[in-house]
Amino acid sequence: MTYDEIRAMYSVYIERVAGYARKEYLRTLNYRAKEISLDGLSEDNLPRADEPSLASEFAFEEGKLSQTLNEMPLRRRQVLILAFIDKLPAQEISELLGCSVSYVYKQKCLALQKLKETREDDDREQ
Repeated sequence: MTYDEIRAMYSVYIERVAGYARKEYLRTLNYRAKEISLDGLSEDNLPRADEPSLASEFAFEEGKLSQTLNEMPLRRRQVLILAFIDKLPAQEISELLGCSVSYVYKQKCLALQKLKETREDDDREQ
C-alpha cells in the first residue's frame, strides 16, 4: 500500500468515527434534563404572566387546531416543531430524537393529516 492509500483509509475511518460520536452526542443531549441558570437574567428577560405561554410553539387563531395540536402525543409535536419551526431535515430530527427517519416521516404525516381533518371539520361547520 502506498502512503496515499493509507492516508485515504485513515481519513475515511476518522470521518466515520466523528460521525458516530456526533450521533451519540446528540442522543445524550436528548436524554439530559435541560438546566437553565436564572442568576444572570434580569427580570426584563423573564416571561410575564400576561404574555402568551411559550409551551406551545404554534399559535393558531383557530382554537380547534390549537386544541388538536395540544392533544397530539409529545413525540409527534416534537417532530412538527423540529420540522416546521426549526426547519430541520428528517435525518437530523431522527438523530435528535433517537428514532428512525421513517418514524419521523410517519409522525409528520399523521400530525399533518390530523390537523387537516380538524380544519376540514371546522370548515364544514361554518
